[in-house]
Amino acid sequence: MKKLFHLFLLSIVSLVIFGCRVQDRPPKQNSPEPPPHDGVFVNGKDTLWMNGDGKTIRWHFEKAVPEIGQSGKGEYVFLYSHGKYRYDAAEYFRIIDTANGNAEYQFNIIPGAATPEAFTIIRNDLGHQEQLFKKVEGL
Repeated sequence: MKKLFHLFLLSIVSLVIFGCRVQDRPPKQNSPEPPPHDGVFVNGKDTLWMNGDGKTIRWHFEKAVPEIGQSGKGEYVFLYSHGKYRYDAAEYFRIIDTANGNAEYQFNIIPGAATPEAFTIIRNDLGHQEQLFKKVEGL
C-alpha cells in the first residue's frame, strides 16, 4: 500500500512539473522573415535611427527611456525568451549601449504586432506603459 501511495505521489508531481514547463522555443513562422528595420522611428520627441542592417541603432530620448541617457548609439536585438528572433514574433526588444560598457536595456514588445513600419515597446517600470515607435519618411 505504501509503494502504491509513493507511485501515485510521484506521478502527480511529475505531471505538475512537466505540465507547467515554460516553452522556451519560439513559434514557427509560416512566412519569410521580414526585412530589418530601416530608417527613423519616432514616438513624440523620442527618436530611433535604425540602419537596416538588423543590428546598429542610434537614439535620442526625451521621455521614453531616460535611464539610457538622452543620446547614444549601439546595437539592438529582438528576442524570444533568451535568444535572438525575428521581430514580427519576438517578445522583447533590447538596446545595447556599446559606447558605455555594453549596458543593456530590455523592453517587452507586443508579439506579432511589430512590422517594418512600427513597433511598440512596453515599459514595465512605468506600469506597463506602451510607447509606439512609427517610421517617418523624409528625415
